[in-house]
Amino acid sequence: MALTQQQRDEKRRAKAERLQEEDLRLKVRPGTKQALLELMDWAGIEEQAEAMTLMIHHIEALGHHALFRIARHEIEAHRDVARTEPLRLSARKRTGQHLRAICGWADATYSQMIEALIHGIHALGRLHAAKFLTPPRHEISISPRLALAFDRKSLLMIQQDPGVEIIHPTNLS
Repeated sequence: MALTQQQRDEKRRAKAERLQEEDLRLKVRPGTKQALLELMDWAGIEEQAEAMTLMIHHIEALGHHALFRIARHEIEAHRDVARTEPLRLSARKRTGQHLRAICGWADATYSQMIEALIHGIHALGRLHAAKFLTPPRHEISISPRLALAFDRKSLLMIQQDPGVEIIHPTNLS
């Protein structure tokens, strides 16, 4: 049986609370949303929140010097431009912490910072923008010592219980 809209909403709210998500509603200029959509297209990303989250994490990891190289246009405290385009970001705890840190570096609001990131990264062009929109890849390396220990343990287990014995058809006479 399908869930009702109310049940789906309750389930979504419970998940958001469990994951400590913040629901950020950002208002940006219309060109900003278009730039974000182009960035998403370049990177093959379908979710706006995923694109914004990746940008936030990459910038925060690079530090405040990278922010000022990327966000070249001025971040103003008050804008006379009417903001009509809504963006929504459900940010988990770490993403929210990173966004607050980035905003602190530039003394900017969430909306101003997201807008600056989008336009700054978009201005880098398709090739360089991809660096800020790719998920981090974790390298897994096994030390030679661990590999040797695993090999020894495996051989010991095989000796203790060799498993099913294989009888070849040539030995059946």
